[in-house]
Amino acid sequence: MPLGLRLARLTLDSPGYTAEDLTPAVLGLIRRQRLTNGVVTLYAASPGTAVVLIEYEPELLKDLEELIASLGGRSPVVSEALLGKEASAPVVRGSLETGRFKNFVFIDLSRSPGEKEVVAVLEGVFEGG
Repeated sequence: MPLGLRLARLTLDSPGYTAEDLTPAVLGLIRRQRLTNGVVTLYAASPGTAVVLIEYEPELLKDLEELIASLGGRSPVVSEALLGKEASAPVVRGSLETGRFKNFVFIDLSRSPGEKEVVAVLEGVFEGG
């Protein structure tokens, strides 16, 4: 089966300094694009933003925020360097394999509301072509 590559853009209306679970949107992309086996990579394209794989749970996100602050990450630029701009997970038989309780989470480290963008790269075998 030939391998393919598809790109999609996710546009988020962010209030600034927030976290949002992207997993439902990623599952929708996998379904619509008919990716059966491969990998999904999300890249936080907007300045001051990050994408991580973490449990989407308020207390854990608060712990992450405190850790970033303790490492000197009060600046969005430093914080995005600490967290990373991208995260990847495999897709096996059409199912996203992020691990137990792990979600793709978009983190806006800026204090600026507005549209923020995440680029999704789907690589692998697509049903029907």
